[in-house]
Amino acid sequence: MTIQAKYDAVVIGAGLGGIAVSLRLKKMGLSVLVIEKNPRHGGKLEEWEWEGYRWDRGPSLFTLPEQVDELFELYGKNPRDFFQYKRIDNCCHYYFNDGTDFLFRADEEVRNEDFIKHFYEREGQAAINYLKKAEKTYNAIGGLFIDNPKYGFKNIFDKALLKRYPLLMSKMVRGSLNDLNSDQFENPNLVQLFDRYATYNGSDPFRTSGLYSMISHLESNNGTFFPNKGMRSIADSLYDLAVEQGVDFCFKQTATVEQLKKGYQVNLKEQSIIANRLVSAIDCVNFYKHVIKDERLEKKYGAKERSSSAIIFYWAVDKVIPELQLHNIFFSPSYQKEYHSLFRIRETHATPSVYVHVSSVVNSGDAPEGGQNWFIMINAPADVKPGEEQLKKLRQLIYKLFQEKLGVDVSQSVRYEKIWDADGIAEETGAYGGALYGASSNAKLAAITRHGNTSKKYKNLYFVGGTVHPGGGLPLVLKSSKIVANIIKKEK
Repeated sequence: MTIQAKYDAVVIGAGLGGIAVSLRLKKMGLSVLVIEKNPRHGGKLEEWEWEGYRWDRGPSLFTLPEQVDELFELYGKNPRDFFQYKRIDNCCHYYFNDGTDFLFRADEEVRNEDFIKHFYEREGQAAINYLKKAEKTYNAIGGLFIDNPKYGFKNIFDKALLKRYPLLMSKMVRGSLNDLNSDQFENPNLVQLFDRYATYNGSDPFRTSGLYSMISHLESNNGTFFPNKGMRSIADSLYDLAVEQGVDFCFKQTATVEQLKKGYQVNLKEQSIIANRLVSAIDCVNFYKHVIKDERLEKKYGAKERSSSAIIFYWAVDKVIPELQLHNIFFSPSYQKEYHSLFRIRETHATPSVYVHVSSVVNSGDAPEGGQNWFIMINAPADVKPGEEQLKKLRQLIYKLFQEKLGVDVSQSVRYEKIWDADGIAEETGAYGGALYGASSNAKLAAITRHGNTSKKYKNLYFVGGTVHPGGGLPLVLKSSKIVANIIKKEK
């Protein structure tokens, strides 16, 4: 492919945010080039394969699929001709430390009956009311923050914000998510179940704001989904659309940029390109460190507490465990200590919570008959590489969990193992320190202090992706691309 000497917009990074913003800018009539350091597109939405087993490397939860559909509809396409997904009946299977488990179902009527049956009338009804309130909170304030550029201290008297002050100043917002849940429920299992939504942005439920209770709305009331060809197909289908529409891509290239009087000079290995506008679709700290080389801003944003990273085991298992759903959580017996270790001591707790994702439950082609593809994720601190002894202990912990909770010995059933840790995540995806969501949301003002979608220092420089406003996770990454496109559209 021949790269032009000048583009209306150059995007750094061909992950989901980079591809999405390139599609939106192309639709506005701009010429667009996307530059990627890796051999192909997708970022964290990569995949592994081994002898008939397939694993999605990164994100496993898919909510708000209409945001992907919207990008096809921009070009008058029927999304189902390019990308297919299914709604999942069972959102998540939870395993608690008292020996009980709870299957969180998508159907509201069935789920409500399960709440009452499992947690009894008072606590079950409290859970039902909690989800209704989460929906109201999301509708009242969620869209205001995640559909618009970041609100800052200069916006405190905006009319839209003034109307929400009673909610923004409420006890729910001032306290932690755990404080809120502990007030709502007497049953510690329900507290733990709703605390875990802090992990959606890699934060600590004992510190992050109770406002994030609204995250539960996305899974419970909107539902969870899964693509027919795995999470990787989200990136593949959008990339194919972008190429079809004339977006240029340049792979295996690192770039540095220099600000000009008008626009930027983008320097590649063998040529330089002029860009009227520049979009960073990579980790904002690494953008300042490696691309624009601004030491002050690198230090400013690099000094912020990182979100959690992960230790992920990809296991090819030669047996089928029917109790396992698409998403499964085995809770730590020391939940508060787990997060204290993670963010204060900066080490993975000895008995952490264990998340097990098995896509072959819904996509049978992801594992051979009689087998399952396990994606086992354990919260870990950013920028800390696990040692072999720690990995050995974690394997033993997983074996023990399956023996105790499900009565199954899996120690001899793992045919293949691959591991991804903070170092690998940092190296292969450009995530600073291997943090999955950039800066954590533990501080009460995290939503205000998070990196925005534009630059105060550099004109015509924009930011999309999980490390900037409105946050990490697929829905918010796609929201960031729409916010930036709308900003540019107004300027244009």
